[in-house]
Amino acid sequence: MLNILRGKSNSLVLAFVSGFADALFFIHLGGLFVGLVTGNVVLLGLGLVGHEKGGLRGLQIMSFPLFMVGAGLAAIMVTSIKPLERATFWTLMVAAAAFAMSALLAIFDAGPVSACALLAVVAMGMLTAIERLDTRLGPPFSLMTGNIAGLATAAARRLIGYTEKPEEWGQSLTSIILVLGFVLGCAAGAFAQVTVGVAGMLLPASLLLLIGLFYSPQSAQKSS
Repeated sequence: MLNILRGKSNSLVLAFVSGFADALFFIHLGGLFVGLVTGNVVLLGLGLVGHEKGGLRGLQIMSFPLFMVGAGLAAIMVTSIKPLERATFWTLMVAAAAFAMSALLAIFDAGPVSACALLAVVAMGMLTAIERLDTRLGPPFSLMTGNIAGLATAAARRLIGYTEKPEEWGQSLTSIILVLGFVLGCAAGAFAQVTVGVAGMLLPASLLLLIGLFYSPQSAQKSS
């Protein structure tokens, strides 16, 4: 169990960061996901029928190209910076800087909350892309729908007497870890929004700095 946790620690932290940022900005703005692009599609649909949660239509639309910009930046860094682990490090650093900038804009009242949120969207695009470009970071943290579906499948199989193979149990345990990380991040993000507002984004920025500082090819290979 401890070995699995160590191997998935990067993805666990990234799942926490993703849940934290999504919950904080969703509550603060009243309807915007900075990392869950599919959620913004749903909210846009609600806006088309006049639902109150569709009131941020402009921001929700802007989240798509900016998320893609973030993913593109990660791809450019991986292409231009060698070796791969160095590109991963700098991608994490730039994403951390974007989170920190969103917090500082709020702390010093130097810009609208929408700007803070859109900086977070770019950062989440970078993080989502880099974990696919550098698979040694761990399993994708953003596939919460797939993780939950996998857990439901495993639970149903157990109910009918199916015995999971070791690799299947490992996948189920990974899904449990990532879902718990995301849920805990959502709870922490909601608490931060109530207590300190967007300034709370300094926490995920710090967590990304820690991942970057302790990330190395050796530890990454062990986690794969």
